[in-house]
Amino acid sequence: MDRFRARPLQTLSLTSRPPSPHALAWSCDAELAVATQECIYIFLPDYLAGHDADADERDASQYQFALSLQPSAVINPSTRINGQLCAQVGVKLPAPRTGEEGSFRGVGNGTVTGSGAALGQVIRVEWSPNGLGCNSRPVLMALTTTGNLITFGEQADSQSSATSSMRTRTFKNWRVLWGLGAKLPIPDSKSKDGFRTMNERIVSFSWSREIAPGRALLAYLNDMGQIVVMSVQYHRRRDSSKRGSEQEWIWTLTEHIRIDGRGPHKEATDPQDPDFSPQGSIFSLKWSPWLVDNGYRTATLAYLAKNHVGFRRIVLYGDWERGELPDVESERSDTTTMCLPLSSDALIEWEDAIWTEGDSHTARGIITTPFTVKSFQVMLNGVLSEPSPPHSIWECASAYADSDDMSTNPITGLIVHDPDPNNKPPIPYYSLVRLSATSTNLDWYQTNLPEGSLPQWVEDIGDQNARLVSRTAALYGVDSDFESDSEDEDKAMQDAPPAPAEPVLQVHPYRFRLWGLAKSPGDGCTAVLASKHDTQHPDRRGVSNVHFDWQVSADADDKANRVRPIFKPLTTEGRVWEWMYGLGGDVPGVTPGYKTSSGRQQSSPLKELFKRVATSLPCVFCDSQLSIKDDVAACENRHAFAICATSGIPILAPGISRVCGVCKMRCLKVSELEKLAEEHIGSVDAVGDSQGEVCGGCGGKFVV
Repeated sequence: MDRFRARPLQTLSLTSRPPSPHALAWSCDAELAVATQECIYIFLPDYLAGHDADADERDASQYQFALSLQPSAVINPSTRINGQLCAQVGVKLPAPRTGEEGSFRGVGNGTVTGSGAALGQVIRVEWSPNGLGCNSRPVLMALTTTGNLITFGEQADSQSSATSSMRTRTFKNWRVLWGLGAKLPIPDSKSKDGFRTMNERIVSFSWSREIAPGRALLAYLNDMGQIVVMSVQYHRRRDSSKRGSEQEWIWTLTEHIRIDGRGPHKEATDPQDPDFSPQGSIFSLKWSPWLVDNGYRTATLAYLAKNHVGFRRIVLYGDWERGELPDVESERSDTTTMCLPLSSDALIEWEDAIWTEGDSHTARGIITTPFTVKSFQVMLNGVLSEPSPPHSIWECASAYADSDDMSTNPITGLIVHDPDPNNKPPIPYYSLVRLSATSTNLDWYQTNLPEGSLPQWVEDIGDQNARLVSRTAALYGVDSDFESDSEDEDKAMQDAPPAPAEPVLQVHPYRFRLWGLAKSPGDGCTAVLASKHDTQHPDRRGVSNVHFDWQVSADADDKANRVRPIFKPLTTEGRVWEWMYGLGGDVPGVTPGYKTSSGRQQSSPLKELFKRVATSLPCVFCDSQLSIKDDVAACENRHAFAICATSGIPILAPGISRVCGVCKMRCLKVSELEKLAEEHIGSVDAVGDSQGEVCGGCGGKFVV
């Protein structure tokens, strides 16, 4: 199979609309998540759609993202969510009292939310960095209106024979892993009960960039204006009686930092005040890229307050060993600050690059107010500024936006494109969409990229907005209670009664609302979440669609000369996605140019370690000598066995290996490698856990 036979990237139809903007999230492994009013749509990609001609023929009619999960988007903050999290450290939660099961009386300072009137609706989703969860896959975190953060992801039992035989990825092992926020219990060794019940309402959150497998930092903001930084780990429980993959995997959550994120401006909470304006954003936190220097790493956490933007530096000292608590601290004050007019749903986004000039390291980004775009630049290793004294929004002229920045069409989707490290643009390259796209407004899509072709979804939405039909045909052809595709609508309009000979009123039959914009791991594709509305009827159809844009090569024979450069490290899954849809380069061990046995059997420490072991193991059926050729080990009686892509050892029994979700090769489990090392080499120290976390053939993640 080549990239031109990949599954088609077709529009995804959803039966619900999002309750808030920026409702689209794309993970480092090209997994897609959409937050809507009724459910969270989670889509898993098929990276190669099969590896043989027969599979290609069977999957020719199957589109990309056909595998999906729709958990409910209304979540009650039940103590059961963290039952297993507490049980892992030996804490048993008390049973709820009679009449309290399923009830929620609210938390926080809000007049409504503090009384428990929040619905518990998911209003935002974000993927964690690479390598955090089970099988080194990212996990998905959702923010609810009750003030909870709920984490979804895989929780596979590697000892189960049912899961060990799986060759393709499914949602069978997906679970609600744990949660934070309002009324949820979390383990606390300082409490006499071994746990504490969180009594704060979370209003925003952000994952840090990738640190190391199984380790990440999470920042969240509560409704009291406090910013909290927690370490999140997924690691093996220390148990000397077990080894390798037989040890139990557990989650560890620890709070490290709590700082004031309210800013210097006085709160104006009286709605009768003529200068009152709504404030607050669920997108008010964002981590910069990590700056690694002199044995420690720093990142700047940007936060939005009332008409204020702050940049607080977070320092991670030393090596963070898996299973140990990290040494994390916050600087005493912000690196720099900005005062500017901000309204509801303001957003901040960093450029994924660090620019170095001499000893100075700077990072840049974009702020949406959300009606206009403001760029910023922060020195990651600069001198701290003095804390801003409390003042009113009139003193810093941030009460009202400039007349040039006035708009009534808010920005609901923003992506900052990956830059060429050798060509620094004056401001970060970005693309954005605004809420309303009609025939009369032309600013619903904006970008400062160098001139080029428009995304496919921009042309499609623009064509439908510009379409004109007679008002009679528009009234006849669109039924607000029936969702039909464009072909059905066109046919209905053609069947409308003929228009009179005299000139008739022509109208634009459709308009769009845009709810989010996301980019693929390597910035080769974009996706937009949009809902289509009728201009002539009251609209009651709660539907939306995900439209895609991808790179298209003009000539299949010219693909070698049309490779698009990618300027940042990606996971194997991300690189395969960009190879299929973003004109990215070939992926060793996966794509046709690197799929030979010589390309797969690369030298590695484990292959060198087990080189003699691999050629000395006998056949388990007839005890004759095995000979290894390409990816198969066979004896003289034609008993054949697959070869472990990590160690080169023949796999002689079922249930002791795992299959890669990308190249479909098998690798022995860590526990099996340790047994072989102890039996034939006399030491298990040479086999580290990291050797068994990804496929040795292509670096992809395992199915289970």
